[in-house]
Amino acid sequence: MVSLMVTIGRHPRCRTIPVNFAVVKADSPYNMLIGRPTLNALRAVYSTYHLSFKFPTPAGVAEVSSDVSTARECYLATIQAAVTPRTASKAEEKRPAVLSINCIDPQKAGKPGRLESGDEVEQVVLDEMRPDQVVQVGAGLPSSLKEEMIHLIKDHRDIFASSADEVVGVPSELMIHQLNVNPQARPVKQKRRHFGPERSKAVSDEVDKLLSARMIHEVQYPTWLSNPVMIKKDTGGWRMCVDFTDLNKACPKDCYPLPRIDASSTRQWDMRSSAS
Repeated sequence: MVSLMVTIGRHPRCRTIPVNFAVVKADSPYNMLIGRPTLNALRAVYSTYHLSFKFPTPAGVAEVSSDVSTARECYLATIQAAVTPRTASKAEEKRPAVLSINCIDPQKAGKPGRLESGDEVEQVVLDEMRPDQVVQVGAGLPSSLKEEMIHLIKDHRDIFASSADEVVGVPSELMIHQLNVNPQARPVKQKRRHFGPERSKAVSDEVDKLLSARMIHEVQYPTWLSNPVMIKKDTGGWRMCVDFTDLNKACPKDCYPLPRIDASSTRQWDMRSSAS
C-alpha cells in the first residue's frame, strides 16, 4: 500500500488529497484506478452515462471527464496482449510489465477495429457422464490460458444449461418483474399472421419446448396479443421472437436508463481522463 498526494482537476478548480494505492504486478493499460473511497473524499457526484464526475472546490465546481477514445485503445491493447503470444527481448524484460497510457496518441487513434473471434475452436466436454454437454473454446489461445479457462469452466459447470429444462429461473419470492404499462393505454390485439409450413412447425416446436420447461403457460382471452416473428439463423434454423411494438409504445420510457457501454464509447470521444 502506497499513500500519495493526488491533485485532481485544473487550477484554480482543483483539490489535493491523500490517496492510498494498492500496487499490483499485472499487465494493465491504466496507470492507476481511482475507486469510490477517493470519490467520496472529494464529495464527487458522478454520472456513468456521461462518463464524468463533478466535485466542489474553493474556486467553484470542478469537472473531470473520461477520454473514451483512449480508454477504448487501452482496452483493445489489453485484449491483443493477452491473446497474442510473443517472445520478449532482453531490453523489454527489464522494463515494467505495464502498458502505459502515455504511449497512445488520441489524435492519431482512428476508429478502433472490431475484434473478431477465431474460426478454429475445439470442443470441451464439461461432464464425462454427459458427453453431449460441451462448450467451445478457441483453439488459438495460449496453452496456459486455455487450460486455465477449461478448468474454470469445469469447476463451475453447474451454471451451464444444455437444455431449456435445466434453466431454473429466479424464484418468485426473490424477484418479480412487472411491466410498467400506462393504465390509460388502449390494449392492442394484433391480427393473426399466417406462416408457411416450415415456419409454423418451428413455432410449434419452440412453443412446446417452452411449455415443457414451464417458461410460458397458456392463457385465455389475453388483454394484449402479439404475433411471433421468425428470424432465420446462420445455421439454417429459426429463432422465434415476439413483436412487442404495440406493448412497448404503451410503456413509459425510463427517465434514468442504464448506460450502454457501446453507445457511450461511440458517441463520446471528447472526454479527458479515464477513472474507475
